[in-house]
Amino acid sequence: MSGTVSMSGLVSNTNWSALIDSLINAEKSATENPLTESKNKYSAKLSAWQAFNTKLSALTDYIDSNKLNKAKGYNVYSPSLTSTDSSITASSILSAVVGTTVSGAGKYSIEVSQLAKAEKISSGAFASKTDALNLSGDLVINGKAVSLGTDYTLTDVATKINNSNTGVTATVLQVSGTEFRLSLESNNTGSAGISIKNGGSADLLESLKLHTATTQLAHPSGPDALSDSYSNSTGTVGSLLGLSSAQSGTINIKGTDVAVNLATDSLQNIADNINAAAPAGVTASVETVTVNGTAKKQLKLTGTAVTDLTDSNNILETLGVVKAVSTTTLRTGQDAMLSIDGYDMTSSSNSVTSAITGVTLNLTGTNEGKPVELAITQNTSQISTNASTLVSAINNVISHISSQNTFKNSDSAGASDQNPLFGDSTLAQVKRNISNAVFSTVTGNSTFTNASSIGITYAKNGTLSVDTDKLSSAMSTNSEETTGVLKNLSDKLYTSLNGYVDPASGTLVALTKTLQSEMDGIDTRISDLEARYERERVVMEARFNALEQLINTSNSTKSWLTQQASIMNKMNQ
Repeated sequence: MSGTVSMSGLVSNTNWSALIDSLINAEKSATENPLTESKNKYSAKLSAWQAFNTKLSALTDYIDSNKLNKAKGYNVYSPSLTSTDSSITASSILSAVVGTTVSGAGKYSIEVSQLAKAEKISSGAFASKTDALNLSGDLVINGKAVSLGTDYTLTDVATKINNSNTGVTATVLQVSGTEFRLSLESNNTGSAGISIKNGGSADLLESLKLHTATTQLAHPSGPDALSDSYSNSTGTVGSLLGLSSAQSGTINIKGTDVAVNLATDSLQNIADNINAAAPAGVTASVETVTVNGTAKKQLKLTGTAVTDLTDSNNILETLGVVKAVSTTTLRTGQDAMLSIDGYDMTSSSNSVTSAITGVTLNLTGTNEGKPVELAITQNTSQISTNASTLVSAINNVISHISSQNTFKNSDSAGASDQNPLFGDSTLAQVKRNISNAVFSTVTGNSTFTNASSIGITYAKNGTLSVDTDKLSSAMSTNSEETTGVLKNLSDKLYTSLNGYVDPASGTLVALTKTLQSEMDGIDTRISDLEARYERERVVMEARFNALEQLINTSNSTKSWLTQQASIMNKMNQ
C-alpha cells in the first residue's frame, strides 16, 4: 500500500512472497482448477459440435443448392448443335442454354430467317451542339416524360434523355464543324422500336428535327386506331405519363369536336366523351391488352383513318393514337423470325426463351433453308456425379459420429479416454435419421424402390458406398425411377437433418450457445476468484510485513538489552 515500506524477508530471512504464492496456489488448486477442467471439457465439446455442424451443414447445403430434394434438381440436360449443310456452321447461327425447367430430352430442327434489330433514328442537322435551342416542354419516350428547358443545348437534350431511364440511348454526332445530329437508339431490339411523342402542345420533336410534319396512326389495327397502352384506364393520362403540364383542348373526329383535358381525363373519360359526341360511324372503347405478360389498357377508335383525326395541341399524339414520321430512320426495328420443326414464330429479342420450355436460344445468324439440328439429351454422368458427392457428404457425417463414439486409447475405457461427444443421444438420432433415409422406399416405383436398388449401400465400416456401374445401369433402364429414389433419399435427409443446422433455430445452434454460456459463466467465476485471491494476497503481504517489522523491533530490543547487560557487567567488575 502507498506509504508502507515492505520488509519481506529482510530480517527473518524468510521468503514470504513464496509462502503467500504457495498458500494462494493451494486455494486455486482447490477452487479454480476444477472450474478450468470443466471449461476445457465444455470447450472440447463446443469444438466437436462446431466441427459436426460444419459437416452436417455441408450435407444439407449440397442438397439444397443442387435442388436434389426437388424434381428440377434432376433436370440435368445438355444441348448439342449440328448441321448437315457444309456451307454453315451451327454455332454461328445460334447457341442453346438449358435451364432446370426443361421438360425433357428432344430434337428440334431450327431455321432463322431474320435477326431482331433495334430501331435507330436521327435528327436533321444543327449548326451547333452548345447553343441554347430555346424550347421547353415535355417529350414522352417509351411512356416516360422527359422535361426540357429553354436553355437546353443539343448536348443537354441527349444527356437528359440518357438520365431519364427511357430505354433509349441518345448521342450527338458531329458530322463536320458546322453539322451536328441527335441520334436515338433503342436499348431493346424488336419491331416496337422507339415510342417518342410530344407531351404538350409545343412541337418539340419538330423543333429537334426528329419528326416531320407528316402523321400516321401509331397503332393501326385493320379499320381501327389504338392508343399507346397504359397501366390502367382510371388514372388521368397526364399523371400516368408523368407530364409536368398536361395539355387540354379539342380533338376533331370526322368533323365532330370532342373536348379533352389530359390533366383531368382518364382513358375511360375520353372514350365516354367521344361516344357522347357521337362522331359519324365512330365508337370509342377501352380495351385490355397484354404487353410482356402484363395487362394494359388502350383506347380504341373504330372505323377511323388518320385523315379523320385532327387536333391543335398534340393531344392525339400524346395519347399515342397518331405519331409523326421520323426525319431519318437509320435502322428499322424488327423482330427475329425463326421456325422450329416447321412452325413459324417471332421474337422481339434474339434471346428466345419461350419457344422450348427451359431452353434459351441465342440467335446470332440466319440459315433459312439450311436447318440446324438441336438435340437436348439428359446428362446422366452429372446425375451420377451428384449422387457420389451426396454420398461423400453423408459419409463425412457418419465418420464424425463414429470417431466420437470410439476411445482415444483403444487399450482402456476410462472416462478420460472418451471423446467429447461419446455416446451423445443427438449424434445417435442423426445417425438413425440417415439410416431411415437410406432404407426408405419410394411409393409407386416398381423396378427401383430404394437406395440399394440403384447401387447405394452400407459398407462393412458403416459408411455408404456407390456402385457407379449399377447406378449408370439404373439410369439407362429407368431414369425416372432412379432419379425418384435419389430425390426421395435427398428429401428425407434434408427434412430430418436441416432442423439441426438451421442458423436461426437449429438444435446444434442451441447446443453451442448453451456450451458457450457455460464457458462464459466459468470465466466469470474464475475472474471473481482471481479478484478474491488478489485481495487475500494484499492482506497476507500486509500481515507478514507487520510480522517482519515486529521481528525487527524485537531484534532491536534484544540487541539493546544485550548491550545494556554487557555495560552493567563491566561496571560491576
